[in-house]
Amino acid sequence: MSPMTIKLGGVAGQHAESVRVVAQSAPPDTVIVHGGGNEVERWSRRLGLEARTHDGLRVTDPETLEVVVAVLGGLVNTRLVAALATAGRAAVGLTGADDQLLHVRRREAALGEVAEVLGADTRLLKAIIAAGALPVVASVGLDPDGALLNINADEAAGAIAAARGGTLLLCTDIAGVQLDGRVLDRMDATVAERMLADGSASAGMRPKLRAALTAAGAGCRVLIVDGRAGPDLAQALAGRAVGTMVTAA
Repeated sequence: MSPMTIKLGGVAGQHAESVRVVAQSAPPDTVIVHGGGNEVERWSRRLGLEARTHDGLRVTDPETLEVVVAVLGGLVNTRLVAALATAGRAAVGLTGADDQLLHVRRREAALGEVAEVLGADTRLLKAIIAAGALPVVASVGLDPDGALLNINADEAAGAIAAARGGTLLLCTDIAGVQLDGRVLDRMDATVAERMLADGSASAGMRPKLRAALTAAGAGCRVLIVDGRAGPDLAQALAGRAVGTMVTAA
């Protein structure tokens, strides 16, 4: 079976049924990439840090970066590995900084400690999969100067999928990409780029569409699906078309 990359957001990762479906139905050659923005926001508020976003990306000052690394690379990642193990799937937690899995560079100063993903080196992922485990990647990266940086999890998943080929599942908390009040079954790059340009895609859907375009442009099959819905996720894992399929043309 071809490779599969699954991006689980904080919402999807908190649903035990979704994790169980992934654990029991994801093919052997699968990589999970996760975010955890809701958990980062909760911990930021506890510490009196203001949460801000720009173009769908989290603005990350040095103090918030410490929260991101601790929460995503520690709390969220370990909880997800534990949930998968409980559901019967051996998993190994890591971040995009491990063995410089993700190649990154710092984004514009307005975003603070945030990286753009340039590509992915999948050798470590292949080794973990060959050992019979499921890699679970937290969206933290390491730049060439040795600085840890926050990465949008959709962007990280898109880059890893582009490097691996196969299928990319981008899990979200809605049924798919919505336009003019309806969920699109299918959309090509022209529609996606237009939605990004005219603002039809807002907030967290913007990085999802950019990630989808990256993976689709590399030849991947891309689906944006409701990660909270176990049956929908099971259908997607089985290769069926659910949610919104994004194509390069």
